[in-house]
Amino acid sequence: MKLTRLMNNMDSNLQAKDDVEIDLLMLGRSLDPLQGSLLRGIAAAMRKLPLIAIKNKKCIGECELFTMYFDPILSSLLSDPSRNVLLRWSNVTSDQSGDIRPDATISKIHQRDFGPSLGFGEVKLARPTTDNHSLCHDLLRLATLAKDTIDNNKLQAALTFQINGFNITFFLSSLRHDGMYLMQEIGQLTFPCSLEELVFFVNLKNIRTLCRPMNDGKSWETKRRPTHPSIYSFIDATKDRHCFCGLRFER
Repeated sequence: MKLTRLMNNMDSNLQAKDDVEIDLLMLGRSLDPLQGSLLRGIAAAMRKLPLIAIKNKKCIGECELFTMYFDPILSSLLSDPSRNVLLRWSNVTSDQSGDIRPDATISKIHQRDFGPSLGFGEVKLARPTTDNHSLCHDLLRLATLAKDTIDNNKLQAALTFQINGFNITFFLSSLRHDGMYLMQEIGQLTFPCSLEELVFFVNLKNIRTLCRPMNDGKSWETKRRPTHPSIYSFIDATKDRHCFCGLRFER
C-alpha cells in the first residue's frame, strides 16, 4: 500500500519524481532483501523510462528493448554483486551454451572471470503478428541450456526467461525424476513502457510474481542424463510463423 501510494503521488504530481525515488529506497531498507531489490529496480526504471509510451514500437531495437525497459528491474532482482552473481546481456557463448548465443546469461563470477551459468534469457522484438516458430525455437533453446547447466554445474534448478515485446515469461527448470527434467512456467508479466504505465505495473499481483521465493532442497545427483544430440530435429524446418501453437506467448 505504501508503494502504491508513492506511485500514485508521482502520477498525480503530488510528489516530485526525485522525492519518490528517495522514499522508495528508504522503504526498501525495512523490507526483506528480495522486496528491497524490487523497489530499487523500480526506482532505477523511473530514471530510464520515457514519460509516455513510444507510439512507434518498430523504432525500438532489441538492445534498446532490454537495456531501457527490462534491465533496471531484472538486474536488481537477479544480480547480486556481493554474492558474485551478475545478469549479463552479452549475446555470447558460455560454458554450457556451446554454439548457442543466448541474449542474456545469469553468471557466477569466480575470481576475475565468469564462471558457471545459473540461468539464461531470450529476447524477441514485438511483431504485428506472433512468430510462433521463432518463439518456440527460443523456448527449446532455453530448455536445453537450463538442462545442460543443471547437469554440468550440479545445480538444483536453473531460472530462464523469455521476452516477447514487452511481455516476459519466467521458467524454473529442475531435475525431478530419473532422467526427467521439468521446465515450469512460474510467472508472466507485461513490463511498463513508460512512467505512466509504471504506476499500473506496481500492483500486488506483479509484486508477488516477482518476489516469489523458490526453494528446493532436494539433490538429484544420480538422476542426470546427457542431452540428446538431435533435440533440435523436433522443430519443423518449414518455419511457418502462423502455424498452430499450444503455447502462450502473449497475454
